Amino acid sequence: MSQKNTQIKANLSKKGENIDDYPHIYLVTAPRFLGYSFNPVSFWYLYSDQKELKAMILEVNNTFGERRLYLLNGCPPPELDEPSTDPPTGKFKDTWSKDFHVSPFNSRKGSYALNALDPVSPYLSGTGKIDNTIALSSSKAHAKLVARVFSTEPSSDPATLGYWGQLRFIARWWWVGFVTFPRIVREAGKLFFRRKLHVWYRPEVLKDSIGRAATNDEIIIESSFRSLLKHLVATSTVEQSLKYISSSSAAEYFHSLSKDRPNPQTTAVEFKITSPLFFTRLARYSHISEFLSNEILTDDDKDRTFYISYPQILLQLFEHPTTLPQSPAKRSSTINRMRWNFLHWLRNRKPQAVPFEQQQQHQQRDVKTSDIRHSGYSQLDHFVMVHESQSQMVAYTNVVMKFLLGDIIAFGYPEILDAVFFIFKLLVTYLFVVAVRDCWAEVLGDVWTITKVCQQGQNDCLL
Repeated sequence: MSQKNTQIKANLSKKGENIDDYPHIYLVTAPRFLGYSFNPVSFWYLYSDQKELKAMILEVNNTFGERRLYLLNGCPPPELDEPSTDPPTGKFKDTWSKDFHVSPFNSRKGSYALNALDPVSPYLSGTGKIDNTIALSSSKAHAKLVARVFSTEPSSDPATLGYWGQLRFIARWWWVGFVTFPRIVREAGKLFFRRKLHVWYRPEVLKDSIGRAATNDEIIIESSFRSLLKHLVATSTVEQSLKYISSSSAAEYFHSLSKDRPNPQTTAVEFKITSPLFFTRLARYSHISEFLSNEILTDDDKDRTFYISYPQILLQLFEHPTTLPQSPAKRSSTINRMRWNFLHWLRNRKPQAVPFEQQQQHQQRDVKTSDIRHSGYSQLDHFVMVHESQSQMVAYTNVVMKFLLGDIIAFGYPEILDAVFFIFKLLVTYLFVVAVRDCWAEVLGDVWTITKVCQQGQNDCLL
């Protein structure tokens, strides 16, 4: 729960709220079973010192592993001439704009409306009855969906259930979490094949959302990129601080060596990786500044994978590459030279990425273009070659070569190469097992023949 508490605290801070103002927080969600849990939506109830429900946080999850936390302060109650001494009604209502992709059959636009019942009203003494209704409206204010989560039976206190009561509860509810995702897929199939609904392709999350977890390949690229970024900031001639945020690591502050470190909360430039796709794209570029410029200048935020509070500062870090060797001379073992030379060949063979708008302009004007810049090793390649450890260098080159090779022979899907390599390993393992089996069979056959000959010789001697 510590990670959840950190996310809740960060979400409150962004909205100018203080978590200390809510000493009582309750969570309504589906628990994990055998390490698995999938919750389309979880409800956080935030109570004041007076034990009154003052705010709610809705943690919305989609099937792509992305999350969005919506902080709701509720609709203000009507003003009364005299202060009321009646207990709170226990009702919570609010409306807010939608900015998170949940279903492929709805766009990211629209609005939500929540009508919730405080489960422990009044003053945290209630019985725990849950009754929450969420309505989705389109950007044109047309009603599209109504979902309700409510209690069908009285609540139970685990502390009073006893051993057998807890077993009965688990036996009754353990399967619900496992069938949630299959049920979603089944309903999506009905909407697509029977209802013929339009499908909206998934956009990348915005900066207030939480992106999916990074893959092992993306974590390897991020490790080297984070080290490079820290190196560039530390050696920068301009005094600056940078706050780096990603979904796979905690927030980290980088400072130039010439800078006295003031309070980073007020001075640091924020650089947030909103989607791990950032690293798979980055690995394919020979020029990091070009990649960053393309993403910053794009008009469509559906495809942007990072947020930077001051874009020009980030671009300046990568405009002047550091002086690094142009060939893999360091740690120049034969295998390392072969590895780097093959990566160099892949980068020269793979066509340089061109923004879609430029492609359209060139097609309209019937203009053929070619990149005359040196496209051998990228700035990140050079940094890994010189500064990273041997193990990180091997892991980095393996991942980048897989990405580049996948673009050439696997239609841009390195997962196809992973599948082919897995099948190859299975085949090699099978052939090895067959060879060992045949070898042992031959050895055992020879031993059996020798044993029979010896026994026959002993019998002849006895005769």
